[in-house]
Amino acid sequence: MTIINMAAITYQVLKSIPDIKLVATNYPDAFTVYPTAIYQTSHKSAFVDSAMHEQQTDWTITIDLFTNFGSLTDISNKLIDRFGAMGFLNDTGSQDMSGITRLVVRFTGTVDNDLSRVYQKG
Repeated sequence: MTIINMAAITYQVLKSIPDIKLVATNYPDAFTVYPTAIYQTSHKSAFVDSAMHEQQTDWTITIDLFTNFGSLTDISNKLIDRFGAMGFLNDTGSQDMSGITRLVVRFTGTVDNDLSRVYQKG
């Protein structure tokens, strides 16, 4: 059984939003293109069956959005809508960094690798 690759799905979601001009997994040496999305994913086993197949995986997806002008609200709302439709929960935070606005959106959920569904811990 294959673990669903949320890193690849995250990249596809980010690239599907035309407002985001740069998508990367690492911070650039210098920010020259805005808005920029830097993403990281992490996962751990949530449930492994007796045959040692990972049936459920806990995922955390962290997306840092940066802009030097205007608001990131529209982009973050699009991300929340798309990941929310998959079943992920989110939390957000922001900060102003000397003329650059940073918004962090974190998504969490448990992906069922058999059923392609996302659950939340409650």
